Amino acid sequence: MVRNDEVMEAGVGLHDPGWSLLDVAKPLLLNRLGEHGVEQIEYVGAFPDDAFSVWLCTQTDSERDAMGSPGPLLDAVRATLMEAGFTPDQVTGVRTVTQSQETVDRDYEGSWFYAMQ
Repeated sequence: MVRNDEVMEAGVGLHDPGWSLLDVAKPLLLNRLGEHGVEQIEYVGAFPDDAFSVWLCTQTDSERDAMGSPGPLLDAVRATLMEAGFTPDQVTGVRTVTQSQETVDRDYEGSWFYAMQ
């Protein structure tokens, strides 16, 4: 799977409307999920496939762990994606993943790219 920013740099798949909808969704997700400690949103996907992951990024391990698993905040994420313009069918395969900056710094040399592999 490829992250959105990597696709943009490569100039591949730019015409799929899913990427634009994810751009619309990002501030909505941050606004809705900020109370849970979510400070950053990342995506892993390959459009036009409807299955993609929304990474909910927190500052600390304790904020991440408080969201629980599996599928933390999945209903809120799916509802927000539909608010941004995705159809219900397009969000059926969506998964959520949580990770903290604390873990990325400690275990992945501060690289979200490596953490999301």
